[in-house]
Parts: sequence; C-alpha cells; structure tokens
Amino acid sequence: MIIGYEAKRIFHNRSGLGNYGRNLIRGLQLSYPQLELRLYNPWPGDIPFETNTKVIECRPNQGSKLYAQLWRRRFVSKQAKSEGVELFHGLSAEIPQGLRQQGIRSIVSIHDLIFLRYPHLYKALDRKIYERKMRKACKNADLIVAISDQTRSDLIELLGISPSKIKVIGQGCAPEFWEDHKAAGREFLASHQLPSEYALFVGTLEPRKNPVKVAQACIEEGLPLIIVGREKSYWKSYYQQLSPEEKKLLHLVKGIDQKSLAGLYQNAKMLVYPSDFEGFGIPLVEAMASKTAVVSAKNSALKEVAGPGSQLLPNIEIPELRKAIRLFWNNEAYRLECIAKNSNYVEQFKDAIIARQWHDTYQKILGHA
Repeated sequence: MIIGYEAKRIFHNRSGLGNYGRNLIRGLQLSYPQLELRLYNPWPGDIPFETNTKVIECRPNQGSKLYAQLWRRRFVSKQAKSEGVELFHGLSAEIPQGLRQQGIRSIVSIHDLIFLRYPHLYKALDRKIYERKMRKACKNADLIVAISDQTRSDLIELLGISPSKIKVIGQGCAPEFWEDHKAAGREFLASHQLPSEYALFVGTLEPRKNPVKVAQACIEEGLPLIIVGREKSYWKSYYQQLSPEEKKLLHLVKGIDQKSLAGLYQNAKMLVYPSDFEGFGIPLVEAMASKTAVVSAKNSALKEVAGPGSQLLPNIEIPELRKAIRLFWNNEAYRLECIAKNSNYVEQFKDAIIARQWHDTYQKILGHA
C-alpha cells in the first residue's frame, strides 16, 4: 500500500497542523513499517522530521515558487500516479486536482470550521478562500475524516455534507508529552527565572481562547501563570494596562523546544484552557499525557477530548475560573485523583491506537479490508 500526503505543513508549520501531520506519519511508520508513504512538499522546509526508508519526501522538479504552487494544487496528482500512489490523504482541508482522473482514491482531514462559526475573526477574503477549498475537497474526496464529533456536526450543519461520507478520528500528541521530562522542565524554569509552582496556559493569545480571563483569575488569586503562545494585539493591549505588581504574576514564554514544553506541563499545578470553541483542543491531550490537571470549558470538542478528571466550566467567567484554579491549587489529594482519572482516559490518544484507526480506514477505502 502506497499512500501520498499533502505534506507542506509537515515541513513548514512548527505547531498546529504541522504537528498533526508529523504525529500521524510518525505513528504510522512505527506501527506499520511496511507502509510506503510519500510526503509531497512544494519547497524545502526548515523543520527536521526523521523518517524511515519507506517514508519519502517528494518535491517538484522545478524550483520556482509559482511552479511549486501549481504543482501542489494540480500537477502532483500525475506525479503521485507515476510513483504508484494508491491513496492520497489531504492532511488539512484540501486535496490536489485530478486525483480521480488518475485513478487515485482520496481522503481529506477537516479540523474545524471556526472561520464559519466566528467569521468576525477572519478577513472576508480569507473566509472565502477557506470555504471554497474546503467545499471542493469535501466534494471530491472519497471520504472526509473529521477530527472530532464537533467538527463532524459542523460539516453536516454548516456545509450540508452527508453524514455517511464523514468518519471521526481524533489525534495524538508528540512523544515528549508521554515521556518524563520533569527534570528538563525544572532546568528551564530555573534558567529563565520562572516560579516553581504555577498554572499554565498554552495557546495563541487571542480572544477566542480567553487568556485574559485566565490571567485575570490568576492575578486575583495571587497565583503565578506561565503562558506559552503567540501574542495578538488583544493580549498586548491588556498586558500594557496592568500594574507592575500584576505583571510579576504573568510569565510569557517564547521559542520553547518540545522537551522543555513537556517539562512545563509536567511541573505545572494545572493547565487552564477555557476556550470558547475548539475543533479539537490538543493542549488537553498534551496535559493529560503529561499527568497534568486540566481546567477547561464545557463546550465544542473540549467536552469530548477532556477526560473525566477535568474541571469543565459551563460559564467561562472569572469567578468560575478562580474557583476551579483555587480547588486544584489548594487540594493536592483531589488534584492527584483527577490526574489519575485522566491518565486512563488519555490512552485512547496514543500513537498506536490512532495509527491503527488510520490504517484500517486506508485499507477499507482501498478495498483491502
């Protein structure tokens, strides 16, 4: 079985969709080393990604950026056919043109439809491009794989996709979060003069994810918060208005490597991630794999992904956040009990289980099952 992938983000995106692709390929090559995987990448990337001899990066034979874009959208189908690809997997809501004409079956992964649920967060032109690409991919693919039940529901409700064409497969997280990196985390804390006890927030600092409410809840509780994420103007505006004493409780971390990030999770009192809406919510999996307590929101895919030991808030307001944070901070026995509950639940997101779901799906699409 030879499978092709639209792999641009694997080699160019350090988080999000890039992690999704890398984790999937890594899991498949570990569990099914006999598989031949072709990673179609339009131009050289700067993210190292180790593969075995059966996983091959494929690029266009011309170097211009314009040709590479055309290759990615159109010409890759013919190349994939010549290289024996039987099934093509679009990892992020798009697949190249011409696959069906070349006799290649196809699957497309859909992560979320946030651009339709929260249109004000996106430029009008970007929304049109995202929707056009997604509709086209969903129409042309033999199977749509949603990252969560929430995304499956959104595809049915917002795009009118037939339920029979959609399957749900979740996602795992990088191996570092399953490993013990507490020592690396302590070293990072010490070298960056960060507190040894803290709550943690991981995610883009944008309104939808509510980092300001998390920060304000920690400030009002007098507890330190370490924040890992890309700043947006919304956050910068809030932070500039804080007093020097308030700022001392907030610690923004940038440019952190995966082992140190896993160490930050593993040394944290809790992850606080009360987003208004998520198509999945990978920080919850990272936290549960790291044996870190979870405070999140009872909405969207978060209520699917979070384990039974998580505190899920129906209302994301500062008083409720303060109460949840205080409970984990002050009641160690309860915190450890909740971590244990989530440690069993999170097993379903391990690489081998996710890889098996994908392998079985590939086999069925190709008629091998």
